[in-house]
Amino acid sequence: MVISALFLSGCKSAEERAEEHFQSAISLVEEGDVDRAMVELRNVFDLDSGHTDARRTMAELQLERGNRRGAYRQYLFLAEKDPDDLESRINLAEMAFEFGSWDELDRHGARAEELAANDPRVEAIALVREYRAAIRDDDAAARRNLGSQADVLLSEQPKNVLLRNILMDNSIREQDFTRALAEIDWMIADDPTNSRYHKERLRVLAMLGDMSALETQLREMIKLFPDDPAHKATLIRFFLSRDNLDAAEALLRDLSIASASEDPGPTVDLIRFLMEFRDTESVRAEIEKAISERSDPVPFQIIEARFDFSLGNRTEAIAALQDVLAESDPSEQSRDIKITLAKMLLATGNEVGARTHVEEVLAEESTHPEALKMQAAWQIEADDIDAAIGGLRMALDQTPQNAEAMTLMARAYARRGQQELARDFLAQAVEASGNAPEETLRFAQVLIGEESYLPAEDILLAALRLAPSNTDILIALGQLYLRMEDFGRVRGVVDTLRRLGSERAIQAANGIEAERLNQQQGVDEAMSFLESLNNEAEATLATKISLVRARLGTGDRAGALALAEELKQETPDSEALDVVLAAVHVANDNLDTAEALYRDLLAANPARPKLWRELSRLQMRQGDREAAKALIDKGLSHTPEDADLLWAKASFQERDGNIDSAIAIYQTLYEKNSDSVVVANNLASLLATYRDDEDSLERAWTIARRLRDASAPALQDTYGWIVHRRGNSAEALPYLEAAAQGLPSDAIVQYHLGQVYHALDRPQEALVQFRNAVEIAGPTDTRPQIEDARTLVQSLQNSGTTEN
Repeated sequence: MVISALFLSGCKSAEERAEEHFQSAISLVEEGDVDRAMVELRNVFDLDSGHTDARRTMAELQLERGNRRGAYRQYLFLAEKDPDDLESRINLAEMAFEFGSWDELDRHGARAEELAANDPRVEAIALVREYRAAIRDDDAAARRNLGSQADVLLSEQPKNVLLRNILMDNSIREQDFTRALAEIDWMIADDPTNSRYHKERLRVLAMLGDMSALETQLREMIKLFPDDPAHKATLIRFFLSRDNLDAAEALLRDLSIASASEDPGPTVDLIRFLMEFRDTESVRAEIEKAISERSDPVPFQIIEARFDFSLGNRTEAIAALQDVLAESDPSEQSRDIKITLAKMLLATGNEVGARTHVEEVLAEESTHPEALKMQAAWQIEADDIDAAIGGLRMALDQTPQNAEAMTLMARAYARRGQQELARDFLAQAVEASGNAPEETLRFAQVLIGEESYLPAEDILLAALRLAPSNTDILIALGQLYLRMEDFGRVRGVVDTLRRLGSERAIQAANGIEAERLNQQQGVDEAMSFLESLNNEAEATLATKISLVRARLGTGDRAGALALAEELKQETPDSEALDVVLAAVHVANDNLDTAEALYRDLLAANPARPKLWRELSRLQMRQGDREAAKALIDKGLSHTPEDADLLWAKASFQERDGNIDSAIAIYQTLYEKNSDSVVVANNLASLLATYRDDEDSLERAWTIARRLRDASAPALQDTYGWIVHRRGNSAEALPYLEAAAQGLPSDAIVQYHLGQVYHALDRPQEALVQFRNAVEIAGPTDTRPQIEDARTLVQSLQNSGTTEN
């Protein structure tokens, strides 16, 4: 009988055995044994990966457990298997909204609208998509109207979180903070472990200026989310902004005392704080205390090594960590030691050693977030963007609120030319960091570059409320208000900077105030202001030099020279003034005097690459190109790694027709800093313009993808030409038309546009462009593109083509 039963079991198909596991899972769910039920469901997938009911059940169980990303993967499988699965599309769109995955929200939301536009949940999804579009388009009237619609729908769907989010956001924008807090409190009650709602509550309290409630909220968030360091960091920044170091230390000490003996984290945080704000003896005492009292001394040996490293004892710190590692068995702790070592080695220039440790960590634990981030940074630098994004997704699966991983993801998408996704991840990094200054400033600069001034102001103010003494945020706000011509707020920023009292804050305040006067009342008022600063007894040398520059900027070259010479007499030993004086002599056409000053400075210290470049420019101005080239080479003999000098050498090589040499230099520069847009542009441009092999073209495309949304004509030319060479001439056309309009005297740019017109069978326009290129280049230009333009002009004329 046993043999017969085994025989019958062996005869069952995979689908039948999968169904048995599924029915077992259902029974276990009914009994409340969810863990075993999920094991049975995984057994189902091993036998029948397409079992729809099992996938849906797993998704529902994951949602119940709060694992939304796990649920998302199951619903995504269902939607891909059946594109008309409405329930999966709705769930995917709602979760995509929660994750901030706007492309996915649009993809699944649009399909849900096609399937059932009148479904109440689909109506909410459609409304939130329209609301996002209104915000993106800065259409306040449309936003308010959609907010009103959300209020109506909420009466029919009081538990719809998407509608609540619309109402919360719209209320904040309308400064109806009572309603905003009501919506936030409802969502917190509905989902108390969702940190985003607590962060929104924090933001509203900051807007209200209720500092006591803000502190209480932060303390509550630290209790609710002990594993999220951002909340603790925000409260510490809050205390520091009020010069309350004692409160910050007390908070960290309380958390350290309350922590379990086996949990080193809170004590490590305390020691890090002491490292930054207290004296060395206090740090040493706390480390020694922890090592002696805690059951595991290794975390404190690690931070002791970090402390020594920060003090400049790099070799000793690395050796100490290597000794600790040698005594450790493979574990989570040993992997953390390796990552710390990798960061130290990278800081000392030993990238090979750093990579080795990261590879070892990933071989042991493929999802280690810190190792994945370090690997992703290298992959981005090497343009291996797909691999970087894949690794960062794994890191974010492990640590969903990791602002550093989000920032790296933004870098990766920007490198691939997907600026909208890059922008979204920068926004998420601001939120995840608790409006930390670094993340806020990074995103604000992107928004300002897009002329999205009001959103930039919103995030800068949110960060400033938590750190009101942060000079960098204040400077960014002052510059933003100058762009917005909001001069009342400019004055407010200037006053705040002056109250801070640091030399940097005062210098920034003076610069912003001078520009306000220039914009609002004219150059004369701005100059009077700078003159008054110069005459003050406490005027610094930097203030006086800024006045020299201001005089140059207004065309008062003689006045600038007189002031510079006066300052030099007052401070004869200042080399900084020698540099300023040389620049002013150049502006006054006193080239021999300027050259003598530069040469004296270089004789005293030849490792000054900027001065070699200035001296080279001076020779170019005097018409001695060979001397200019020789000076660049001489400068490189003293500082062979200097990027500016290498750039200058590459430019000379390119103009001399030594294209391979220029490409080699740009390749070196790119390997050192692949984030440089200008280096990337020049390298990609030379590869696409002067090389015909497929590998070079593909390399150019990989480098140039980031230029997709560029507005600078030179960058548009590079991107458009590469797109054309890849066979997409119609897509290339608007880029090259804009480039040709922006660079009307660049023969190669005109030639590129002519080639695209030619490829699109628009011979009359092509002829115009080729003639432009030939005329601009002149009869002595023998570059291949110009020779080709001459040939094409003749060919088009012979074929009967004429200009309109």
